Amino acid sequence: MFSFSRPDHQRGFDWGVFIAGVISCLLSFVMLRNPGQSLRGLVIAFSILSIMQGIMWLSAYSRFHDFFGISWVGIIAAVVDIIIGILFLFYQNIGALSLGWLLGIWFFLDSVSGIAFAGHLRILSTGYFIFDLIMNILTLILSIMLLLHPIASAFSLVYLVAFYLLLFGINEIVLAWMHR
Repeated sequence: MFSFSRPDHQRGFDWGVFIAGVISCLLSFVMLRNPGQSLRGLVIAFSILSIMQGIMWLSAYSRFHDFFGISWVGIIAAVVDIIIGILFLFYQNIGALSLGWLLGIWFFLDSVSGIAFAGHLRILSTGYFIFDLIMNILTLILSIMLLLHPIASAFSLVYLVAFYLLLFGINEIVLAWMHR
């Protein structure tokens, strides 16, 4: 059975988590210095990821066709992903508005899961548990702001994402130290 109990030995400093935290903080500062380019970069990155996801759906469908049989869901999902990616690539204003909702949903789900799984951190440290809970509640508030005000979110999206990355980065840096 899986246990959240603390192991008898120390695991060591978590360099992967630390580096992810530092990169998130640095990316946050770069985004704050160049908000216009950052929003454009977010839309382009999402466009490319959406097209790649569509291609992966098509590839998976062709590889697993014999196993799953005929499934229009996979083909429809692939085509929709590719169309959305192409539209966002050529109509970046629509992409920017849509990203407010998409990132709001992503941040919401990430924050809720962070809150749901924070309980095991009490074993490591009550202080870190409270810190992690506060960070996840702050990111939950940011996600709700994105979802409730999509037009305003499009204009402030870069700042909200940069702030989210900063909170995430600080949280990861502290977590790296807690794993020692």
